[in-house]
Amino acid sequence: MSIIPAASGESDSSVRLLFRPLLAVDIQKYSARSPRMQLQAQLDLLAAMEIAAKDAGLDRGRWLQQVSGDGELAVLPGDADIVTVAGLFAPALERALVGMRRQAAADQRLRVRLALHHGALIMGPQASFGPAGDAPVVVSRLLDARPLHRYLALHPERNVALIVSDGIFREVVCSGFCALPPEHFQPIRTTIKGVIYHGHVYDPDREAGVGQGGANNLLVDDGNSARPGGVRLTRDCGSH
Repeated sequence: MSIIPAASGESDSSVRLLFRPLLAVDIQKYSARSPRMQLQAQLDLLAAMEIAAKDAGLDRGRWLQQVSGDGELAVLPGDADIVTVAGLFAPALERALVGMRRQAAADQRLRVRLALHHGALIMGPQASFGPAGDAPVVVSRLLDARPLHRYLALHPERNVALIVSDGIFREVVCSGFCALPPEHFQPIRTTIKGVIYHGHVYDPDREAGVGQGGANNLLVDDGNSARPGGVRLTRDCGSH
């Protein structure tokens, strides 16, 4: 096989395609809060993220964080343990928010959506407005998936709604090394801006095989990607 070099001007050696773990988090119903309550929610989320990262043994000081008013998109270092990120961070964040819930007024309770992915992106001076590439888009779209919003509505007792990408589920959760068992995940499919995305929503109360077509079924998207309940949309662990 011959390799034909790119013509002058067609390649930029300063642009590097990296493969990194990504984490995105968003405060549920942030815009419904007053400005003072929004500020408090930001402070509470920052504190909870710091506590959760410390409890999970993660160094948030090494995360590249792109913040917004109601959350953040974080690119973790290349040597971050993805098994720890997937298995320990979400439960640690849930515990941190439970602790804050005891001290907060009912209308100031902090509930969040959390998405995890691992993929390709571009960082550096060329990415002027934050990391570019497929991976940041995927993790952001999963964070906005309607079934993830629906999970928080169906489970008012939960403070964190976790979704992982199909790759994280198959390669990390199904590895046997992750602290979160695969049978506690529900596959979902959603269409956002005409593109189909697959993920898995974590439900610690879910048993294997439960939820297919039931009242709490998260598979069905309200958009044009919807399929009838009971259809498996992604492969189970070990399927080929």
